[in-house]
Amino acid sequence: MPRVALKLPADANEAGPRATLVLVETLHSMDADGTELLCALSHQLRNPLTCVMGYLEMLAEGVLGPVNDEQMRVLQVVTASATRLGAMLDELEQPELEQPELEQAGPSAGRGC
Repeated sequence: MPRVALKLPADANEAGPRATLVLVETLHSMDADGTELLCALSHQLRNPLTCVMGYLEMLAEGVLGPVNDEQMRVLQVVTASATRLGAMLDELEQPELEQPELEQAGPSAGRGC
């Protein structure tokens, strides 16, 4: 996992509730940034995947011409892989179901893409 450098305000080094609050706010901000990045990536991958799935379906149905048995087997393998990728993107777009209480109270609680 890559290391992340936290840029905390100077008063974050003070012991006590204020430092904890600053740290929690910083972590919530990082979580929101990460969620936004995953949403953007998911969206950018979903668009071409939808196009690929549409063409695979047209090929399999013979809309673009006859398909022999060997070609159909290849289409099935590619369709299965594309479907698996779609399922992974679905997982990325779902909000986490089991979040700690502290995180649920934050600004990104319950948000999906």
